[in-house]
Amino acid sequence: MIASNPTPAAKVKRGKYFATVPAQEILPIVDGRYESNVRGIFLVGDVTGLPLVKVAANQGREVIEGMEKSGVIRAESNADGLDLVIIGGGPAGIAAAIEASKRGWKYVVLERSNVASTVRSFPPGKKVYAEPRSMESSSELQVDEDRDKDEFLKMIQESVEKYELNIKEGTEVSRVRKLEDDTFQIEIKDGQPFPCRNVLVAVGRQGQPRLLAAPGADKAHKVTYRFHTVEDYKDKKVLVVGGGNSAIEAALMLRDANEVTLSYRGDNFYRAKEENRELVDAAIADGSIKVLFESNVTEIREDSVDIEVAGEVATLPNDNVVIQIGSLPPIDFLHDMGLELDGIWTKKRVAWAAIGLAVGVFIYFITKNFVLLSGKAGEGKWLVPLLSWLDHPEMHVDKVNGYLASVGMFIRHFLPIPWLVLLALVAMNQSLANKRKPPLLRIPGAKWMLGIGAAVYYLNYMAPTTFTIDPAMAGPGPYYVPGFSWLFAVIPDYFAGMSGFYYLLYFSAITGFGLYWARKIDHPILWRRNLTIIGVQWTLWWGIPTFLVVFIGTNPWTPLISRSINAWPLKIDAFTVDASIVRPGDPQWWYTVAVVGVVWAVVLTFIIIPLFTIKFGKIYCSYICSCGALAETVGNGFRHRGPKGDTPRKLERWGFGFIALAAAATILSMMGFDGPMRLYNIWVGSFLAGAVAIGFYPFLGQRIWCRMWCPLAFWMNFWGRWSKFKISPEKGKCIDCNVCNQYCQMGIDIRSRALQGVPVTLQDTPCVGCAECVMRCPMEILHLGDAPDAKKLFQIQLPINS
Repeated sequence: MIASNPTPAAKVKRGKYFATVPAQEILPIVDGRYESNVRGIFLVGDVTGLPLVKVAANQGREVIEGMEKSGVIRAESNADGLDLVIIGGGPAGIAAAIEASKRGWKYVVLERSNVASTVRSFPPGKKVYAEPRSMESSSELQVDEDRDKDEFLKMIQESVEKYELNIKEGTEVSRVRKLEDDTFQIEIKDGQPFPCRNVLVAVGRQGQPRLLAAPGADKAHKVTYRFHTVEDYKDKKVLVVGGGNSAIEAALMLRDANEVTLSYRGDNFYRAKEENRELVDAAIADGSIKVLFESNVTEIREDSVDIEVAGEVATLPNDNVVIQIGSLPPIDFLHDMGLELDGIWTKKRVAWAAIGLAVGVFIYFITKNFVLLSGKAGEGKWLVPLLSWLDHPEMHVDKVNGYLASVGMFIRHFLPIPWLVLLALVAMNQSLANKRKPPLLRIPGAKWMLGIGAAVYYLNYMAPTTFTIDPAMAGPGPYYVPGFSWLFAVIPDYFAGMSGFYYLLYFSAITGFGLYWARKIDHPILWRRNLTIIGVQWTLWWGIPTFLVVFIGTNPWTPLISRSINAWPLKIDAFTVDASIVRPGDPQWWYTVAVVGVVWAVVLTFIIIPLFTIKFGKIYCSYICSCGALAETVGNGFRHRGPKGDTPRKLERWGFGFIALAAAATILSMMGFDGPMRLYNIWVGSFLAGAVAIGFYPFLGQRIWCRMWCPLAFWMNFWGRWSKFKISPEKGKCIDCNVCNQYCQMGIDIRSRALQGVPVTLQDTPCVGCAECVMRCPMEILHLGDAPDAKKLFQIQLPINS
């Protein structure tokens, strides 16, 4: 019996979304317990982005243990109904079902076809690998050793029988709808909907096969998208469409008893494993397989197919077509549940992005007018222009001030009461939600109300010292912002200006987040990178130059040190000696120091940076640069949100234009024209590098500035064509999991290179040497520099093993 109506969260239109990453990188956002943004829906396995059997099985165990510890399923809940519905009967779903069964929960596994259907679709003899080797198997499934297809399926079946798992095969879930009482309605194809308390999605990412866009591609009697066995084909003219491992393996298995043609739209099999490429090359050489590169099927008829090759259409006799062009992840299915998916831009995400941009603009343009100590404030207050309706003969400033004072008194004395009541209610509702109990009182938008209320209260507290509507009380500022004077009992009052205070927070955040991520991921490369970042930022980049001013005042060494690693054109005024560096009345030898700084800036830009890039690549961006330091630490959690695909890569090429802009502004400044330099600093140095880049961290990744606009990055890209830097894969070991691409902040297609055994270099990529792909690779096959020689490793290990 369904007792409640679906909540608005479940009413999402299917198939309507805008994404900034490829479909295979659109992943559901889950927390540490694998729970989504929709309370009660959990996700594990391939659907979370790691197509590895051992990882999936371990997650299946971990999610059930987490649900038990958090009290998601309690003893009293077993009275009636299902505690848990597990959607998907792969390794993750089976491992979770075993744990649920051991605990006596009421559950069911709903599988669209058969248990372990992905492995069942493997060709005969194909192995299921127990990767990663460094991870221990913690589930009840025996997935700690490599097994071929039949052995793996036998192990799965034995586990199902041993634990008497409740599995419904041939049951496809069409929709999951959340109800008002925080339970769920499961709608199945050709069946009656039923309720449950929690949902575990373990469907993998192999959703529906990608359909061929050609007339006749839906002829079920001769066209198949799921190749299972060679016994169905004998003495046939078979066309295999695709260029990945599945297509090549199908063609290789069919060639002995059939006439096989392989059609692929690419110009080489870059997505295939090295072993498969060698086998298909041998088959092409002996004539057992005919390959048509850069070809597209235009029509499939009963006894023939039309294929366009090099602009010309050829007709081939044909009996069967096997289409292996990949599958589409279940984006619509997940989106329809109301799940938040990385890479998809919803109205909510657009709104937050606009807020992020507004905050960035506020920080970089407006806060410079504020100070946090009254003694640092200038004359007057910030004039708030009156609206036209206030500019009325009878509406004098005194009257308006009286009205505002009344409003301010009301806010100060009465707003805290409903605000505190609402805060208590939100806290109690959150506690009840964690225990899966209904809220005391559901108030839509309660958290927004709390935030807006707090902002209104503080603005009311701030207004008397900062703002005015009376032109007679206005002044140039800077304007005093109250409430923070206590800070300066701990830190020097030099940082009372919002600009100085911002940079103190900036570099403190780099330190805090740098240590946090290094400790969390705990990889030697990350520790080396983040400790280098922290050391450089607190010495040469900001720390020493700033604290010299704090403790000894204006001096010639601060500008010299700040230029020591800050190269043109990132530091656009690096080649100038102006009044901000050496002012009238300063000792003459200060001018000599400033000139030395300019000479050093020239050497740094045109000699050291090019040579450094040729030797080490663009690791300046990841280890030294202040912008990159913030990106690699504070922005580390957003690196997977960087735009991917052909369009962003094309847009990157326009970045070379920013070198031209920087050069033009610099030359004109040296000729005495200050306007171009000022405009460049505002629109490029502050708006793009600061307000836009940092404001969009959570939405476009943390390297949008480095990829699209940074002139120094493009200066290094130019020299990178001669660089020796590379990230090399171990040939033939890539499993096409796409994790490297997902976490590449620069949008580089690392996966295709790894599949081909080709290194990532600066000849054709903007790699900044962060080595995140090396750390994230579950197979541990990516290496900075050259990949280890397998033969040499074997020779070294053999005497030890023997």
